[in-house]
Amino acid sequence: EMESGNYKYSDSPSQGKKEILLDALGNVPLKLYDVNFDNVDDIAKKSWTPQMHLTDEEREVVEAKGTVLLLGRSGTGKTICICNRIEYDRQRLGHKPNFSQLFVSRSSQLCRYVKDAVGSFEGISFTTFDKLVSHLIESPLSQVINGNFRPRQYVNFARFNQDFYTERYPQENVSALIVWKSIRTFLKGSIEAFQTSTGLLSKEYFIHPKKLGKNRCKISLEMRDIVYDIFLQYQLWMNEGHLWDDCDRILAVLKGMQDAKKSHSSAYDEQIKKSKLYVDEVQDYTQLEILMFFYIGGGPGALFLAGDPAQSVVEGTDFRFEEVRSVGYFVAGSERRHLIPEKPKTVNVNFRSHAGVLNCAGGFLDLLFGYFPGGAKQLKKDFGLFKGARPGVFHHVQVQQLSTLLREKMPGAVVLTHDESASRWKKMLGHKLVYGIREAKGLEFKSVVILDFFAEIPSSLQKPWRNLLLNREGSDFELRYPLVETHLKLVYTAVTRCIEQLFFAETSSSAAGDAAVRWLTTNMHTKDQANSESLATINNVRELESMTMSNDEFCVVGIDNAELAESSDIKLHQARSYLDRAIYCFHEAQNSELVAKAQVQVQSVQLREKLIRIDSPIAKDAMEMIEREATQVLKSLLRENLLMECMNLLSLIAPILSSYTQQKLDDCITSRIQHVLSE
Repeated sequence: EMESGNYKYSDSPSQGKKEILLDALGNVPLKLYDVNFDNVDDIAKKSWTPQMHLTDEEREVVEAKGTVLLLGRSGTGKTICICNRIEYDRQRLGHKPNFSQLFVSRSSQLCRYVKDAVGSFEGISFTTFDKLVSHLIESPLSQVINGNFRPRQYVNFARFNQDFYTERYPQENVSALIVWKSIRTFLKGSIEAFQTSTGLLSKEYFIHPKKLGKNRCKISLEMRDIVYDIFLQYQLWMNEGHLWDDCDRILAVLKGMQDAKKSHSSAYDEQIKKSKLYVDEVQDYTQLEILMFFYIGGGPGALFLAGDPAQSVVEGTDFRFEEVRSVGYFVAGSERRHLIPEKPKTVNVNFRSHAGVLNCAGGFLDLLFGYFPGGAKQLKKDFGLFKGARPGVFHHVQVQQLSTLLREKMPGAVVLTHDESASRWKKMLGHKLVYGIREAKGLEFKSVVILDFFAEIPSSLQKPWRNLLLNREGSDFELRYPLVETHLKLVYTAVTRCIEQLFFAETSSSAAGDAAVRWLTTNMHTKDQANSESLATINNVRELESMTMSNDEFCVVGIDNAELAESSDIKLHQARSYLDRAIYCFHEAQNSELVAKAQVQVQSVQLREKLIRIDSPIAKDAMEMIEREATQVLKSLLRENLLMECMNLLSLIAPILSSYTQQKLDDCITSRIQHVLSE
C-alpha cells in the first residue's frame, strides 16, 4: 500500500481497515506494509524494512497518550504495536534534546526482532531485562548499591524448593509454589512491601482480610498465617547463607536509584533515565520490577507495556494488569492522578495461526479460566479467523518411530518439551530442532510437535490433571494444585508457537496423558457436545504425508538460530546448541556457505569456553598456542564477516595478552569493528 508522506510511520486516516485480507498460502491474515514514495531509494537497501500497516484497533493503541497498557493473546500483534509506537514517538519527539528510547524484554530473540524491525538510530537501545539490571548494578549505581550479588548465592524456585522447602517442610500441606509465589508477588515483590522500612510486608498486613483483596491474593486467611511463618524461616536461611533472590537485587537497585537521583541527579538523568521505555512480555515481572521501569522512564506517561497473563510462565509471578496501575498510583502520588495508566487496551486479530491451532489453544484457556479464574484476564474467545487443520495426536508412539518421522517426513519440524527435558530428547531423537517451551517463548514455527508434555508432569499431579481434563474436580482445585495453573499456561504457550501444523506426541501411558488424548480427540472440552467437534484428531505416524520445508525456510530458521548464538545474554553451551540447530538447517537447505560460516562460529565459541576455564597464570608455551589458535579463529571470523562473534572472542582474549598486544588489537581490529557495528 503506497501512501504519500515523509515518514515510515503512516499517519494517514484509516479507511476500510476493519477488513482483513487472507493470505491464501499461509491461511492466516495477510500482513500488509505501508510504503511511501520517499522510501523508493530505501527499498534497494538490504537493511530496510517497511512499517506494518495497522488495523483500527492497532492504530488506536499506537497513538494513545500517556502510559499505555496493551493486552493481547499470542500472535495478535502486540510486538508490532511496540515497533510502531517506537517509530511514532521518535517522529513526534526525536527532535528534542537528549530524547532517548529503550526497549526491554526477557528474550534476546525479541530484542533482536524489534531491533531489526525498528532499525538502529541515535538515542535508542535494546536490551534484555537481566542485562539491564546487571548494567545498572555494575556502572551507574555501583557507588550507591548495597549488597553483593554473586551468582553462586542466587536462589531461584528450583533451589528454594530443593535446598530449603523440601528439606525443612517435607510433610507440609502448603505447596512450595504457593509459598514462593507469595514471597515474590506479595511479601517481597509488592509495592506495599517496598513502602515499608524493611522492604518486607508485615504479617499483620498479609493476613488482614481487607488489605489484599480476594481477587489479588487467592490464598485463604488460614493458609496465609502458615505461609508467613515459612517466609520468616526462609529469610533466616537466606541471611545465614548470605544468599539473595531476585527481589533482593531489584530492591537494592531501586534504593540505589532513589539515592542516585538525589545525590547524582545529573548522572542519573544522563545514564539511567529514558524519555520512553517499551516492555514486551510484561506479565513476567513483579511489581518491584515494574516500579524499576517507572523509575527508568522518569515516571508515568513514559511507558508502553505489552503482555498476556495467559503466557505468564515464570515461577512465582502472579500477574494482573491492575498491579501495574497500582504501581502507577504510587509513582504519580496524590497530585498527579491524571498520569495513572488507563485500563489495558486490547488487540484481538491473530496474525500467526489458523483456527485449528487457535481453537485448541482456546480449549486450554477455557480450563485456565474455569479452574483458575484469576490466572489471566478473559478476552474474546480465542477462535481463529480462518479454517485450518486440527492438531494431530500420536498416542503411544515409539521414540524410534518419532525419530524416523522427524528425519524422513518432518525434518524442519520443531519439537517442544518441558525445558528440563530438552537436551535429553535432542539426543534420543537425533533431532537438532528441540526446544524447551520457556526457551521457545516469543518464537514461532511452521510445524510443531509437543512431546510428552503430559507424561512428564510430576507424578503427584498426574491424577489431578486427569480429573481436571475429565471434569471431575471441585471448586477448591486452585488452592490444592497451584502448579497446574503454570502447566496450563505452558501448554497454551507451546500450542501458540505453531503457525500451520501442530501435533501432540505421548510416548508412554500416563494418567494425565491418556486423559489429555481423550479430552483432545472427543468433544469433552465443551458443554455443547452435540454441536461441536473435537479439538484434535488421532494420527498414525506411518500414514503421515511428507511435510518438508523449502530450502529458503530452512535457511530462515538456521539464520535465526545463528543470530541467537551471538547474543551476549546466553551461556556458551546454549550458543553451541543454537549453532548445532543452525548447521543442521543449513545442511538441509544445501547451503554450504552458511554451513561453513556456522562452523567457524562454533570454533570461536569452543575457544571462548576454553578461555573461560583458565583460572591460573598461563605458561609461555601455552600462551603462544592460545595466541596462534585465536589468530586463526579471528581470521576466519573476519573472512566470514562474523563481527559480533569477533567482539565476543576479543573481549575474552584481550585481558590475558600483554599491554602492547592489547593496544595493537584495539587499533587494528577492535576499534574498526566497533565503528562498523555502530553504523
